[in-house]
Amino acid sequence: MRAVAVLLVVASHVGVPGLAGGFVGVDVFFVISGFLITGLLARDVWLTGRVSITQFYARRARRILPAATVTLLAIVAGSVTVYTAGNLDLVLADVKWAALFAENIHLAAAGTDYFTASSFLSPVQHFWSLAVEEQFYLVWPALIALATYLPQRAGATGQTRALFSLRRAEAMIAFLSLLSFTWSVYATAAHPQMAYFSTFTRVWELGIGALLALSTARVARLPAAVKFLATWAGLGAIVLAGVTFTEQSPFPGVRALLPVLGAALVLAGGTAGPRFGAGLLLGLRPMRFIGDISYSMYLWHWPLLILVPAYLDRPLRVGENAGLVVVLVGISWLSYRVVETPFRTSRGLSRNPRRAILLWPVALATVLGVTLAAYPGSVGSTLTPSTTAGPASLAQHASTSTADGRGAPALVASVTPQTLRQEVLAAAALARMGAPLPSNLQPNLRALWLDVSRPPPGCSAAKVPETSHRLCALGDTTSSRTIVVWGDSHASQWLAPLEELAKVNGFKVVPITKTGCLPIAQLVDYLGVANSKCYRFRLWAMKQILRLHPEHVIVSALVTKVVMDVHTGKHVPEAVGTAMFALAAQRTLAELRTTGATVTVIGDNTYLKRTAGDCLGSKRSDMSSCAAPMKPLIVQRNRAWQRAVAATGSRYVDLSPWFCDRDVCPVVIGNIIVYRDDNHITTTYARHLTPVLAAKLGFA
Repeated sequence: MRAVAVLLVVASHVGVPGLAGGFVGVDVFFVISGFLITGLLARDVWLTGRVSITQFYARRARRILPAATVTLLAIVAGSVTVYTAGNLDLVLADVKWAALFAENIHLAAAGTDYFTASSFLSPVQHFWSLAVEEQFYLVWPALIALATYLPQRAGATGQTRALFSLRRAEAMIAFLSLLSFTWSVYATAAHPQMAYFSTFTRVWELGIGALLALSTARVARLPAAVKFLATWAGLGAIVLAGVTFTEQSPFPGVRALLPVLGAALVLAGGTAGPRFGAGLLLGLRPMRFIGDISYSMYLWHWPLLILVPAYLDRPLRVGENAGLVVVLVGISWLSYRVVETPFRTSRGLSRNPRRAILLWPVALATVLGVTLAAYPGSVGSTLTPSTTAGPASLAQHASTSTADGRGAPALVASVTPQTLRQEVLAAAALARMGAPLPSNLQPNLRALWLDVSRPPPGCSAAKVPETSHRLCALGDTTSSRTIVVWGDSHASQWLAPLEELAKVNGFKVVPITKTGCLPIAQLVDYLGVANSKCYRFRLWAMKQILRLHPEHVIVSALVTKVVMDVHTGKHVPEAVGTAMFALAAQRTLAELRTTGATVTVIGDNTYLKRTAGDCLGSKRSDMSSCAAPMKPLIVQRNRAWQRAVAATGSRYVDLSPWFCDRDVCPVVIGNIIVYRDDNHITTTYARHLTPVLAAKLGFA
């Protein structure tokens, strides 16, 4: 069963077609863990009448810590070799949380989406599941022990007392599992990113295994035919989940029932199992071998899949991924033989559990000490200085300028759209040459993810359920003249320069934005489900715009969403989708024009094949990293905007010449990093284009 679980996880992460849902292997691991660990605790109660907390944590230390510690130390060494300062900081922070068995808490607090390509993929991220288990086992043995210490039935002794204690533990586990499952269903819908990493949403999965462990005597008496069907049905359920679930499947929640109950059926059916059950497959020598090394395989697979392409500064090809899996098996076997087995079977540690307990502080101190020594500045982990060819960077032209009488930043007159265009052309030429990156990147890689423009808290619909928000004024907040900025996060990314221009020109800026929602009618979202939230937000937004009587309405959005037919809910071909986009945009712009406002559309920028941090985070990165032509779909959708603008008498701001030349869109222009992730631009670069926006919008 461990082999099934780890093979599903590895296949999913390697990108094996048809197994996108292989992440359910983690849930199978949880069930197995709950079954085995609770079984050991129950055996202690049955034999001795109590739970030895010291023995329990000594066993956990011998089983978990050695391989995990060696893996973390190897990740630190590999990351120092591979990453520049920004990404190295992120990895080392993750290593510290992983050493404390709290990586899941760190990821949930950071809002990390396990499946997204828009956040840095840390080689330590997979330690979240190990953290869930260890947090669970902080309280689990204590709960079992509590059941044995509570007042017992009068006259109960020996095995009767033990049986009574285990039955009481069973009731406690069932109650806690029900609570956890209920919370999992709610949290998966309301807070999906937190729910994925939360221990509380996963307790029921370990609890199912625990309940099964306490029911083995009853399960063993089931007819062989029932157990035969249970093993194959359970194995089929796990595989079905791996094949049918995708990155878009809400998880864990209700969907986790399929792999969890599947794993429970296999374990239950395998108790005194039938002759022709799934044990025929699971008992094969290759499966037993993978099962033996499954823990090491899980620990090592993710850092290999992340660090190797980061070192090469490119995604791995199919053949390279296959070769890496072979290497993974070899490393995992070596870890199992040299690290796992000696500690797990050590007679000295087995006979002296207090000595084994010391592995916890020793492992923590070792990892934290090495991590501290590896921080940038302690090692050669920063970019190699280089001479930047081409025009000097003008990134600070707004912030270093003098202010006018009202405190608004004044723009440097010598910075023009033409000089900024020359910077783009020079950067594109350097990208074609593969020139070295400048040493003074702005923002620096450590601050890249934070270089973002958003409305103030509560002043945008940032959460999925929200269909309205508080209206907030930016810029010259005392002015009666209003600019409305309407769209999604691609509209918000222009707020910083628009606010500066508004201050200079005596306008207040009111953002009306909802994350992930196009500001046009009659389209559904990229998840393929009619987005009633976006529709309701759009209705609310139009009412607010009519009420505000703005002089200007500026519209912008991510244009690459897959277009669905509203009536059928099915994908349409790209050409048809773009035509639908143009018609919907035209209707929306025409509606906006009835307000009497000047309506302007800011065209969309391209997106990268990887996040900017990944593109620039390797020591092998240069100016050519991730530089590519503008995506054809973005070109088509921007043209659709232009057709809608022409049909309604609106204005279109084409900023593509300040992102790309004819066939290259650099990631770095001058010394400025253009993108903060794979599709949003940095606030630093948005401010840099203030003169362009001023000219295009007719502002001073």
